[in-house]
Amino acid sequence: MTDHNGQKPVIAGYEILTALGDLNATWEGLMAGQSSLQPVMLPHVPTNYPVGRITGLGQEYGSARRVAELLQRGLAHFFKRHDLPEPCDIVIATTKGAADELLLHADDPEGQPWHIAGMTAEIAGCKDMRQTVSAACASGTVALIQAARQIKTEISECILIVGVDVLSSFVMTGFDVLKALSPGPCTPFDKNRNGLSLGEGMGVVIMCSESYAAAHQLQVQATIESWGISCDATHITAPSRSGSGLIRVVEQATRNKTIPVGAINAHGTGTVYNDAMEMTAFHACWDHQPPFHSVKGAIGHCLGAAGVIEAAIALRSLERGIIPPSVGYREGEAPAGTISGSSSQPLFFPTILACNSGFGGINAGIIFAKP
Repeated sequence: MTDHNGQKPVIAGYEILTALGDLNATWEGLMAGQSSLQPVMLPHVPTNYPVGRITGLGQEYGSARRVAELLQRGLAHFFKRHDLPEPCDIVIATTKGAADELLLHADDPEGQPWHIAGMTAEIAGCKDMRQTVSAACASGTVALIQAARQIKTEISECILIVGVDVLSSFVMTGFDVLKALSPGPCTPFDKNRNGLSLGEGMGVVIMCSESYAAAHQLQVQATIESWGISCDATHITAPSRSGSGLIRVVEQATRNKTIPVGAINAHGTGTVYNDAMEMTAFHACWDHQPPFHSVKGAIGHCLGAAGVIEAAIALRSLERGIIPPSVGYREGEAPAGTISGSSSQPLFFPTILACNSGFGGINAGIIFAKP
């Protein structure tokens, strides 16, 4: 949780690449209620589950070459609109990286999580400090918080945060064994939801101190007000039914409700227990709940990249003053609260909370505000 001392972290640029396209295409797709989820057959997976697959990535699923190609394409989109400041550290968020390399090239697997920071640095031409965060499906949000902490405590002045994960047989098989995959496109927060849909993608964010942005004439697109991290340690895969971990995150991030929240970009996987946990937590935290939504019915669950991708979408929401519909949502259940459903909703205040949860009971959330 932040305090009133040190440098203020700000956002100076962001971009994404999802199965719907870059940031502009993804936003337009979300607003139009489009879904990219289509059945795809992956090796060693008995069912062709719907996934958010990025077209044109011609390499093998779960391979180092697929990770490298996604990094190159995603960074190319980012650098069309932004220059890389110098010096600039790197924080990477991923879960498994090129997981199928362990099968494809067992003797010398490339593209593993500990390789990706170096791959990114080489593509971006960055020679400064590199770190990797792998905190299950909360990796992206934890990476953003790690970066914000380093800027606030003056360890770093400017950080490139990259979240990246690709579709792989390893991950798909794991979720299949857990019976967590939806046979059709996932429907987050819907009464009849029955599982998640996987996706692949990449998110890129430039975060720096307020003083660094001023000195380098960088446009401040949002400020980071606060954040929270917790671990409820309830179960290796299942979330706490009471939402205790997410409730603690909200308490930390809002400084015990002293920071108003205009809307929430929720984790919203489409599984029965995750969505119920989030709705329970939001209901417990607010008498008058902020509107909330999920993007996973449109682009799938992008694992370690999800937090950075969803932060970028939250930042676009902050810019536009609305949250998009929750694609796939049809019928709610109590306490559904203020789910965006089939239409967009305005923000209560010019702030937005982006939160994610992961295996092992990890919960994380970060609040962005208009500058």
